[in-house]
Amino acid sequence: MKRRWIGAGLSIGLLCAMLCGCATTSQKPGTMDEASQSTGVRRVDRGTFPFMGERLTFDVRHVATKSSVADAVAQVGYESVMADGTRYIPIWGTASSKSIVRLFARIDDRAEVYIDPSTWESVYSYKHLNENDRDREYAVWFWPEDLQASVERTQKGRVVKRDYSVPNGSMDTVAWVFLVRTFDLQKDREYTWYTFDGWTINRITLKVGGVEDVWTPGGFYAARKFEIWRERSDAITPHGALSGVYIDPERHVTVDTYHLATGWLAEAPGHVPVRLVIQTGIGEFDLILKSVEHVDKEALAALQE
Repeated sequence: MKRRWIGAGLSIGLLCAMLCGCATTSQKPGTMDEASQSTGVRRVDRGTFPFMGERLTFDVRHVATKSSVADAVAQVGYESVMADGTRYIPIWGTASSKSIVRLFARIDDRAEVYIDPSTWESVYSYKHLNENDRDREYAVWFWPEDLQASVERTQKGRVVKRDYSVPNGSMDTVAWVFLVRTFDLQKDREYTWYTFDGWTINRITLKVGGVEDVWTPGGFYAARKFEIWRERSDAITPHGALSGVYIDPERHVTVDTYHLATGWLAEAPGHVPVRLVIQTGIGEFDLILKSVEHVDKEALAALQE
């Protein structure tokens, strides 16, 4: 798996996850080297990934100015296999600022994650953040059986490599968004997962609310509302094993739990994300679904050529 792919922290990760889109996944920065996946005991077999071929487009609006500032697209590919037998499904995306907005807020962010077709676990992710004068990229290899992730970061021409201990079930943020869509979220319940973005461990809690009618350019959706809460932490290394059984690493909390975003998932099968209001250091952004399409395998392959 090659070392490269979005995220100014979880905020941009969520943004790109629910908005991604890039024209190719092969022979470009962000592709994987041929490297075998971990061979330990696999996790739960979840069956066929239900979102292959799905393409979501979003309008990103700055709440305070009521202006449309960026476009974002999310595209799910189809199962592929490498020469060494590694199977994966790619999910990729971009977020780009629009026209005049680029004069003072240029954003060209890119994200990609490769998931295991059976377990839907994150195998590899690459992110490239290009925001005004700040340009950085990093890659993460996930080893779920070992409770580890390997990271390679590139910033200002400097490359840093490091292994991290991560809690059981940790995944890339993009993959997490798609996983959440497969659950039947119940009102007044809380659900917690761990994500790892290459910089910090995120303990994400969803607090589920009721169903509301949400307007989008494509019409109204009956959608389940939920609040997203985030706790940031670092793993205390080294992690260890006791009698051959790996245990979750201890975590050092660096930022206590805080409210990150409010989102809505359509009640219809597939639970399409229709809206996300997310808090950032430069105000709130409102991500609104513009369209849902299905791109068949042949058409997607043609786009990648």
